[in-house]
Amino acid sequence: MAEVWLKVYTREPDSDGYSIDLANSVHMAYRMDGKDYVPFYNNYGILFAKGSITGKNTIHCKGLKNPCIFHTVGRKYVIMAPLCDNVAGYDSETAGSVAFWVTEDFIRYGEMRMLYLNTSACIDKISGTYNAALARYELLWQDREGNVFENYVSDLECAADMTAPVLQTGKEIGSYNEITVPEEMVNRLKRKLLPPERCQMADSAIKLSFPLATGWADPQIFRWKNKYYFIATNDNNNDIGIYVRESDTVEGLFEGAEPVLLLDVDQERKFIQNFWAPELHKIGDDIYILFAVSGESFGPQCHMMKLKRNGEIGTPSDWEVPERVRRAEGSFLAEHGITLDMTYFEAGGRSYLVWSYREHIFSEKDTGSMLYIATTDKANPYQLTSEPVLLSRPLWGWENTEGTINNEGPFALLRNGKVYLAFSGGSAGGDSYAVGLLVAEETKDLLNPLCWEKRPAPMHTSYTVKGEYGPGHNSFFTDENGNVYTVYHAKTALKDAPRCTAVRGVWFDEDGEPVVDTF
Repeated sequence: MAEVWLKVYTREPDSDGYSIDLANSVHMAYRMDGKDYVPFYNNYGILFAKGSITGKNTIHCKGLKNPCIFHTVGRKYVIMAPLCDNVAGYDSETAGSVAFWVTEDFIRYGEMRMLYLNTSACIDKISGTYNAALARYELLWQDREGNVFENYVSDLECAADMTAPVLQTGKEIGSYNEITVPEEMVNRLKRKLLPPERCQMADSAIKLSFPLATGWADPQIFRWKNKYYFIATNDNNNDIGIYVRESDTVEGLFEGAEPVLLLDVDQERKFIQNFWAPELHKIGDDIYILFAVSGESFGPQCHMMKLKRNGEIGTPSDWEVPERVRRAEGSFLAEHGITLDMTYFEAGGRSYLVWSYREHIFSEKDTGSMLYIATTDKANPYQLTSEPVLLSRPLWGWENTEGTINNEGPFALLRNGKVYLAFSGGSAGGDSYAVGLLVAEETKDLLNPLCWEKRPAPMHTSYTVKGEYGPGHNSFFTDENGNVYTVYHAKTALKDAPRCTAVRGVWFDEDGEPVVDTF
């Protein structure tokens, strides 16, 4: 059997949109038969540092440096790295500690954990080994001045018996970021983390070239009564108005279907600007559009607009007056801050709303946009039936690139008993925009954040499909043949390009996980 090596490393940032917040993450590559290393995941980060929440409820973004890899007791592996401040360099907040993850297969990782080494020194690099004869981990590390120390501990996850560091005069940290692994493990990683073959979708699948609709962002395609509808934020009109297109085919939505204005500026109702991220949903027996809108001053808030019974989606007069979403006790969803990007799904016999909420935007107290979830009643979806629950904040480097601090654009795909809640992070109009995943069992209590797994790396980035930059704010739909698609916006160039609609097929890998870089 071939000798296979796995390597973990960080990258240098570059001018092509790969910022220091992305570069200071754990990347991974493999090497077989003495050949050169081949990066996984298009050389994009796989593990990111988790930022901290300050006393002002803002986020202090962090990075990783000099990652190492070693065996644990049993058939597991540890990836460990010091934290750093991506702006200032060393991170004084986590001095004396290193971050680590434990994995069996380099596909699933638990939460990032911290290991304290009984020191106040800033740690520059670290290596580790497990000494089976002594039943302990031996940790060799270097501080920022180049001094080398050693600690021992029997259990990384408890670390109650962590020894004091002992100076190791004349000792150096050798190779620490490579390890041999079974060939079958790397073959599975190649199937999961390398671009798939371009023949995974069924012959009946629709293939559409990018870009489709220039200046249309946050897009959704909705199938209803044998017709397809396209709805999106209209950047061409300064995000004013809600428009819909109708066609018998998906292709027809972008080949002649004219946008119909369903909701225009309404001074009396204070629908004036920021007509953002409209989505069509069937809730109970009715069709709704969920969207955000602002009044005279910037401050988008979530609203719903209901289609009259026996009405037509493409007929403006068939829609009722929009209503602002309310909490369970009757107050508006947010009296302070902004709400936007609301979506709806049903799972386990319950109805859920998920949206993005942000306080103090454009100020030093900016909380970043956060995902909240609550239940609602299909008969009256405008009003929550539970308290909102914080589901996700943009704590990881890919979500918070260069201060963008975004969790937004949620949309659920239910498949094989799981809820795949896609969401976007990074800059909504920039190159760093990317789509991540929160995953939960459909039958679990989805109001419990512990029932959700937040995948450490995004599933769709500027590195996923060549020539598509800043892909994000996606939705899913299924065609009449059962093929699943993702609809999203992206740009044709790194800088100064409009957001454009894209449609790409979704296939499901050997674990049933959605994959989007198919054709």
